[in-house]
Amino acid sequence: MNNSFLSSEGTIGRFTFILSLVLLVAIATGISYAADYYFTHPDYFMHGHFGTLGVFFAIVTSLICIMIGLMQMLKRLRDMGKGAYLTLLMLLPGVNAVFLLYTCVAPSKQV
Repeated sequence: MNNSFLSSEGTIGRFTFILSLVLLVAIATGISYAADYYFTHPDYFMHGHFGTLGVFFAIVTSLICIMIGLMQMLKRLRDMGKGAYLTLLMLLPGVNAVFLLYTCVAPSKQV
């Protein structure tokens, strides 16, 4: 099985799942901040007239990190012995935060 970071195949444990989520949030935050600073700061490219381009980069980066995070959640659900359809709970406001906490603390399925 392919157990790479960008694949939804395989399984991962709790610690690896939490670390991957922290890494994805850090990447999205860092790139968003850098893009916003670069395109709105007056010392750079055309005196900061491209602020919306920074927002565009922030949105695209966040969406990519969200998709990778969902792939990591699929691995975690597989490790817990649950079905992949449960990722649909991430679409429900409020429920998604509780479900994310559940996937972070639930034990792995005993083989």
